[in-house]
Amino acid sequence: MAKMNMQLEKDANEVKYISILRKNTNKSINELKTLLNNNEYVLSYNILDIDELLEMKKIISSLLNAGAKVHIYEDNREVNMEFLDNLIESYMDTLKYQEEVDEQINGD
Repeated sequence: MAKMNMQLEKDANEVKYISILRKNTNKSINELKTLLNNNEYVLSYNILDIDELLEMKKIISSLLNAGAKVHIYEDNREVNMEFLDNLIESYMDTLKYQEEVDEQINGD
């Protein structure tokens, strides 16, 4: 299964980032510290689940606003925030199209 992953660069504001992640994930403080210290993925979401991608975007935006240096990966290939935005927009367009088709089919 394809994943979108997020990694944070460790810096002096680590406590602020862990606080944001604790509010938005079910990971413990120790788990988050270990992930940061080992330079591992802090978040990992299913690339095919629009709700998970929207959650990931929200968390990344909060981290960026707090000054974090965030790295986003599609599996192991680094991508930028624009890639994530475009992926979400594409899924939203597909959902909208499917709803329109369903309305046409049910309306006939």
